[in-house]
Amino acid sequence: MGKMKRARQKLHTAAARAKKNEQIKKSNSIEDEPVMDLSPSVPTDPAAGVPRGENLFQNVKISSSDLVKQKLPDFDARSTITSKTFKGQNLKKKDKHKIRREAWTAKIDMIQTTKKKARERKRKQQTPIVGDLTAMEDALPTLELLMKESTDDFSKRQPEEKPRSIPKEKKRKKQMLDDMALFSKVVAHPVFQGNASQAIKEHLKNMLHEVGEESMKS
Repeated sequence: MGKMKRARQKLHTAAARAKKNEQIKKSNSIEDEPVMDLSPSVPTDPAAGVPRGENLFQNVKISSSDLVKQKLPDFDARSTITSKTFKGQNLKKKDKHKIRREAWTAKIDMIQTTKKKARERKRKQQTPIVGDLTAMEDALPTLELLMKESTDDFSKRQPEEKPRSIPKEKKRKKQMLDDMALFSKVVAHPVFQGNASQAIKEHLKNMLHEVGEESMKS
């Protein structure tokens, strides 16, 4: 833009024709000057790739129903009991009041317990040398648990021998030799040699008597 010169005021009044010519010259000089773009330039954001100042979300449409669906649950409101909690339940007013009171009492007790544990933890942490042993005590197993584990391990180490339908050959040979030795002793016994049938009857009678006594005891 060229330099604007201030028009000098003359001491005498100019003629009407001279004034008209001077106004025409001024208008022509203004029209010949280059027109400058005075609109504010909008810088471009290189990260977004759009001019700054423009709305990036002008084409994004979000309905109110979608916002309601995406709403996160309010834990404080969810933990309280309101009139909506008993909706659909046929409860008396007295029962509703009792449930509200129990929930309120449980909440107060939980707060008091938490505060008490925090005070105890702080007090034990301030105790010199000893410190807080509650965490260590909770982590260590009790004596009853140790005894139970030791007995379980002992029982696992000594498996019970299951009865077999057919004994092993070594056991069968031993039993056969024991029976043969017992039979030889019975045959060589003087009572058996004197009256074999009477000795067998007496033996069976004693065996039945012993079996009867054992069954009564059990």
